[in-house]
Amino acid sequence: MKKALLSLASFTLLAFTISLPVRADSVRTTVAIGSSSVSVAANPATNKIYVAAESTGEVVVLNGKTQQVTARISIGRDEHDVAVNVFTNRVYATSCNSATALCSIAVIDGKTDTLITTIPVSSDTAIGLQGLAVNPVTNRIYASDADNGQYIVIDGKTNTVITRVSVFTQPAGVAVNPKTNRLYVVGGGFPGEILVFDASTNAQIATIPEDFGVENIAVNFRLDRAYVTQGAENTLVVADGATNQNITQVPTGDFPDAVDVNLVNNKVYVTNGRGLSVTIIDGNTNQVLQTLPVPATFPAGVAVNQATGLVYVADFGSNNIVVLQPN
Repeated sequence: MKKALLSLASFTLLAFTISLPVRADSVRTTVAIGSSSVSVAANPATNKIYVAAESTGEVVVLNGKTQQVTARISIGRDEHDVAVNVFTNRVYATSCNSATALCSIAVIDGKTDTLITTIPVSSDTAIGLQGLAVNPVTNRIYASDADNGQYIVIDGKTNTVITRVSVFTQPAGVAVNPKTNRLYVVGGGFPGEILVFDASTNAQIATIPEDFGVENIAVNFRLDRAYVTQGAENTLVVADGATNQNITQVPTGDFPDAVDVNLVNNKVYVTNGRGLSVTIIDGNTNQVLQTLPVPATFPAGVAVNQATGLVYVADFGSNNIVVLQPN
């Protein structure tokens, strides 16, 4: 574990100081996981990929070197999101049960790929838990509860709920900047908005107004920018974390869904659910580099493995994960 943490620390320093050349991406392979999937997360320290397999109630684990399934962890029903703490090697996954109207957050040991515990969350399943994010520096986990208009803060050391923060909106995606300790909560109502919080106090700092249809969010701590998909407008919103102002809107494919960032070269990846493609954007210039067709029926979640540069795309409409690689 010490070696993994040292490697991760080295990578983090690398991400702060250099940028690698931007190269075109291509489809490397597809991996059959036996279930439709909605979310995916990568641990660059262990080279493992975690997939929320919605139809089987599992978190499926892939080996990032061989692209093979190595474990299946049963956590419940109707998985929505998965996130990783690279420092503690813990994996978190949200799940809601429509039969009982209860939601929970599963805590998984990334070393053994076994379930440690399940944290119950009193919610409703009309919409359920919509977003999940981890701050590895503070060891806090954040989940958005759309039914109750709040986000939930969990202590990663004790696996307990610390507090619930009302956001007076319908929260969707959440993301955290570990460098500034700012939490971003997407308000998916009408009109849309990005709510910015000081994660040390949970005090709201700013509201960034957006158009209707904002959904998911990712943060680049190097550039101090937030990226939000806007499905109704087929655009990606770019917001400045220093000024809490919108910078621009970048055109995407049809119905952009999820977004993630390569912290080494600042490339931004956006899945287009109805466009059957991934839009790849240069985060330095906010220009579209590529619209890459992918063999998926509804591209959903996306995750960049920061150590290898490979990108994993969940497909809600099939049993496959699509793996992209830079050429």
